[in-house]
Amino acid sequence: MKDYYTVGEFSAMFGLNKQTLQYYDAIGLFQPVRRGEAGGHRYYAFDQVYRLASIRYMRRLGYSLGQIEEHMASREVGFTLDHLKERSKALRSQWEELLAIEAVIQRKIQFVEETLSQIGDGSAISVIRFPERRYIPIGGEERLYHHDSFYFYPTIAFYTNYEDKYFGAYLYGEDSPPVGQAIVQTIPAGDYLCCYHKGPYELVPDSMRRLRAARPDVELSPLTINFNIIDQFIEKNNENYITHMQVQILPQN
Repeated sequence: MKDYYTVGEFSAMFGLNKQTLQYYDAIGLFQPVRRGEAGGHRYYAFDQVYRLASIRYMRRLGYSLGQIEEHMASREVGFTLDHLKERSKALRSQWEELLAIEAVIQRKIQFVEETLSQIGDGSAISVIRFPERRYIPIGGEERLYHHDSFYFYPTIAFYTNYEDKYFGAYLYGEDSPPVGQAIVQTIPAGDYLCCYHKGPYELVPDSMRRLRAARPDVELSPLTINFNIIDQFIEKNNENYITHMQVQILPQN
C-alpha cells in the first residue's frame, strides 16, 4: 500500500475523472493532504478513501454538493440516520411521481396509436357513438401553457363558436383521476358527427363549417369538441397535425 496517491490514481480508484477531484478541491469539499512544490501536484493519503467514499455514496443518493458539505461537518449516527430517513422519503415520492408520469405517457402513446389506426379515409364524415368520457378542465389559452396536464394528456379544444375556445386534458384510459386532481368533468355519451382535420389549427374553423354543413337534417350541439391527435409535441410540421372533430347530435324531441 502506497503512502500517497496522485489525482489520477485516486480518481481511477473511484471511477471519477480528475476534473471532479480538482473541483472538490477548489470548493473545499475534498482536499489533498499535500501538494508538490513544482506545478502544485496534489497527493492524497490512503485513509482519505473513507471521506471520498462517503461523498460518492451521498452523490449516489442524490444529495447536492452543498448538502454533502453540511452533512460531512455534522456527521454522527443520529444525524445521519435522520438524514437517510428524509432522503428515503423524498426518493420514494420522486419514484411514485415518475411512475405516475410513465403511466400517463403510456396512455398517450396508446391513444395516438389506436386513433391513427382508425382514421382510414380522413376526409370522410361519419356518425360515431361514444361512451361518457372524462377530462381535466384547463380553461382558456392564457392558462394552457402553465398547466401540467397540457403536457402529458391528449389535448381537447372545446369550440363554442368558430373562434372562441377553451381547453381540457383527456383522461384517456384513466380508471380514476390523477392524484391531487379534484376537478374532473365529463363529455356526455351519445352520437357524434365526426371528421378529421389535417393541417394547421388556424384552418380548423373551415373544417368545422364543413362538418356542420354535412348534416342539415339533424340538430347539432353548438359545442364542437376537437381532440388533438398529432400535435406540436409529436410533429414539427403543422401541415401534418391531425385533429378529430366531434359534434354531438342532439336527441329529437
